This record gives sequence, structure tokens and C-alpha cells, in this order.
Amino acid sequence: MPITGKMYRYALSIVRDPETAHDVVQDCLARIWEKRKMLPGINNVDSWVMRIVRNHCYDWVKVNRFNLRDHREPDSDGLTVPGSVEADQSVLLNDQLKWFDKVIGSLPQKQREIYHLREVEEMTYQEIAEVMSLTLGEVKINLHRTRGRIREMFKKIQEYGLAN
Repeated sequence: MPITGKMYRYALSIVRDPETAHDVVQDCLARIWEKRKMLPGINNVDSWVMRIVRNHCYDWVKVNRFNLRDHREPDSDGLTVPGSVEADQSVLLNDQLKWFDKVIGSLPQKQREIYHLREVEEMTYQEIAEVMSLTLGEVKINLHRTRGRIREMFKKIQEYGLAN
């Protein structure tokens, strides 16, 4: 099923733990298999699958909310020579990625999810609305506000080096 990569990325964006995200996807695949007879009657299978992932993630978060941690490790391969142009660019890129993670992490959960589904998973507004049980207008408004907030926070970072 080619959607498993999407399922994993979406689960990881919610639970923030690679092993848990993998387990969630496996559970969702089992659930989808159990309901496979429903597939011909579903208009948008991708949205249906992503909704299952979302619901399963939130069920997991409710049960394990006190054990949540962010297990992402910094991306550093140590292959650049200190003082080189590549090292400087690598440091700048890592710094920008850290700021981006901080900015995205500061967004409300709903906005973070909508942004992820649109920008990372490249879903349409209508698909996002179906996955998140929102109206098309709510998706557009939230995405507009999210992009504006990201722009505003990066402008502060560029001008002052501050994100708050």
C-alpha cells in the first residue's frame, strides 16, 4: 500500500516517537484490513485512511499522555571540516531547521496538523477537511493563520534572533 509512508509521517507528527508511530501504522493497517470490504464504497480512500491514523494516534495519546517525549535526534553526521564553507553552511542549515522545528512546535495542534497535511503530505484542502472533520472554510482560515504566524515568527528571528 503506497500510502504507508504518508501514514507513518502523519503518525510521527502527532506522537513524536518513531517506534510508536510504526506501531500505530501497523495497528491501522490491521484495522483497514478488517474493514477492507468497505473500500469500494469509500469516495476518497486516502482521506479515510488518514482519518483512521489520526483517530488511532489520539487514542494512543489519551492513554499515554504522561509518557510523551520527543525522540527526534539532531541531524549531525560529523562529516564536515571545521572552518570550511560546507561546515558553515551546515551549521546555518541546522540552526534554521532547529528554529523551524521550534516555530512549528509552538503552533496549536490543529494548525500544526493542517500545516503538516498540506505542506508535507500535499493533501488538498478538501481531503484535509475530511480527515480532520472540519469545513473547507475552517481549513483555509487555519492554514492562512498558520502561514502568517510562521512568517511573523521567522521575521522576528531574522530581525532579532528571537522566536517569542
